[in-house]
Amino acid sequence: MLNLNDREWRPFFLTELFPQIQRGKRLKTENHIPGKTPYVSSSALNNGVDNFISNTEKVRIFSDCISLANSGSVGSSFYEPFSFVASDHITHLKNEKYNKYHYLFIVSILNRLSQKYNFNREINDNRISREKIMLPVDVAGNLDLDFMEQYIKERERQLIQKYKSFIGKNIQSGGGLTDLKSVKWKAFYINDIFSISAGKRLTKAVMDSGQIPFIGATDSNNGITNWIATPNSSFDKNVLGVNYNGSVVENFYHPYCCVFSDDVKRLHLRKCADNKYILLFFKTVILQQKIKYTYGYKFNGQRMERQKILLPVNEKDHPDYEFMEQYGKQIMLQKYQQYLNYICA
Repeated sequence: MLNLNDREWRPFFLTELFPQIQRGKRLKTENHIPGKTPYVSSSALNNGVDNFISNTEKVRIFSDCISLANSGSVGSSFYEPFSFVASDHITHLKNEKYNKYHYLFIVSILNRLSQKYNFNREINDNRISREKIMLPVDVAGNLDLDFMEQYIKERERQLIQKYKSFIGKNIQSGGGLTDLKSVKWKAFYINDIFSISAGKRLTKAVMDSGQIPFIGATDSNNGITNWIATPNSSFDKNVLGVNYNGSVVENFYHPYCCVFSDDVKRLHLRKCADNKYILLFFKTVILQQKIKYTYGYKFNGQRMERQKILLPVNEKDHPDYEFMEQYGKQIMLQKYQQYLNYICA
């Protein structure tokens, strides 16, 4: 196994590494026309992609390069193998001599710039021209591209093997997905299906950094907005967390122990043991109500209790929890197989 200590390292200016350094171009959100071209902005999630657009005529299109956030999530960097439109908060860094593995190695170093910059100290063009990063060099003191490539390939093989082992333990043969139109459905009040418990208010000022996930009213990262040190009365696991504020109605299944903000309700099944696949089924069902609520029309406790959701039922017209579990498993197996086919291609 290659080790990062196997090589000497020295600083390189970004301008040495990338002959092509260029900002994206401003395109206001209200001017976005839905389409299939990724729009990369200053986000630390989803490879920086925060929309898909079709109006690409008067904007800059980049591909096979690194995107670097100049503001917002300052310093966040991603390798972008696809063609994309960059906002004016993004700088594209490109060198025709580099391949995927070189870019991925460099991205892991570039991301450390986020420790140096923040929202009030952006990475403007002048700072980029002066910025240096440390990279491995060969005996002649030149950038060691071969080492960088082999190092990333080794890590990639490790991750693929780890995933294959995981799949091997979890995948099993199963039939195709049941047609949901062939199942009888009936409306139920959420309060009849779930016991609903509140989270607990916890401000950033009193949060101590730790390893416990803190669940806030967000629509991403499985609801995790921070990591804290101390549990409180909302400490829970194997539960569905549903936002009634912020990103209303968004909800996530939490198999791990975590703490919930007062903007998130905790839902446990009343008449069935909480189960990963059943709760994931309910996640999708509850999300169907999102269009009804907005930030100004909260999914508060009373409305949540009286909100009706459609559920598959058995011959007694009771919620068919067994069907929900089996359907959830079929979906999961289908995804496992898709991922396996992708990494083995």
